[in-house]
Amino acid sequence: MSFSQDVKGELARVELSKKCCMLAEIAGFLRVSGSVKLLGGGNFGIVATTENAATARHFKVLIESYFRNKVSMEIGESQRPGSRNRKVRNRYYLNIGPEEKSVQILRETGIMLIREGDDYFSDGIYQPIVKSKCCKRSYLRGMFLSCGTMSDPRKSYHLEFVLDKERSAADLRKLIGSFVDLSAGLVRRGDNYVVYMKKAAYISDMLGIMGATEAMLDLEDIRINKSMHGEVRRMINCDVANTGRTVTAAGEQLAWIQRLAENELGHEIPSLIDDDSDADYDEIMRMYREGLRFLEQSLRDVAILRLERPEASLTEIGEALTPPVGKAAVNKRFAKIRAIAEQQQ
Repeated sequence: MSFSQDVKGELARVELSKKCCMLAEIAGFLRVSGSVKLLGGGNFGIVATTENAATARHFKVLIESYFRNKVSMEIGESQRPGSRNRKVRNRYYLNIGPEEKSVQILRETGIMLIREGDDYFSDGIYQPIVKSKCCKRSYLRGMFLSCGTMSDPRKSYHLEFVLDKERSAADLRKLIGSFVDLSAGLVRRGDNYVVYMKKAAYISDMLGIMGATEAMLDLEDIRINKSMHGEVRRMINCDVANTGRTVTAAGEQLAWIQRLAENELGHEIPSLIDDDSDADYDEIMRMYREGLRFLEQSLRDVAILRLERPEASLTEIGEALTPPVGKAAVNKRFAKIRAIAEQQQ
């Protein structure tokens, strides 16, 4: 089962005690999943469809509980393109006829309104039904159960509502924005309008608002793990980069020091880091010390330490001096050594 289906399964288990919240959730579901059919004689029927069995059962019970009527449920084959090749092939139909208060449901949910004495069907969210915060949460839950999807957060962060009416999409975006520090984008995709979120923090808040607490905690665990892994990767990359810079800088400094000592002695000196050299280490260091005698003491000290510790950072060299000095001071001393070496070219 996908993460999105898990979220819907959890939302379908949310139990409501307040009548206003029950109506708001029903209205959010029917706004997208419900369609009206004309039965003749001025009568209307409602057909609500979903491919999620838990959602179908949930709204059957919810509508019957609130409106004290009977809702019939039928199962048919999904008509969505490509559905024949998918594991989920069933589509669930909730049917509400005139005798089961279909017109009352349309009016109370704000889908059917009156203007100048005539009935008309609205496109947007019926605002009187989402006045309180609890009803807004319930309406969003009904909307998500109807047309919401969410990607697996292990792969990417993306939550969206797909609607076929621009007014409904705009109203939904405004409703989401009524919560503090929460916002959503709106884009047209073919004949549909998509209200979406891509920020993990927004998606987490949305899950909490709708009542999907378990999914929200799972998302937070995934976010923490991703953050920790990302921090470890950044630290490793930083260490590798710093090590590379240290090795490069040390190689340049050793080259300057070798040039100064060889110029002073008038002959070549074997490299201390040459594995193929047969020269004695102590003898090589004696030659370097002799060749660097002309340098002032502070420069000679950092030069000898660099020869002894070619892998050390500037900070480590500064700490090894007596008295210790900071990284900036060591860097200045090597800059002077470089300047002297370049003058002798």
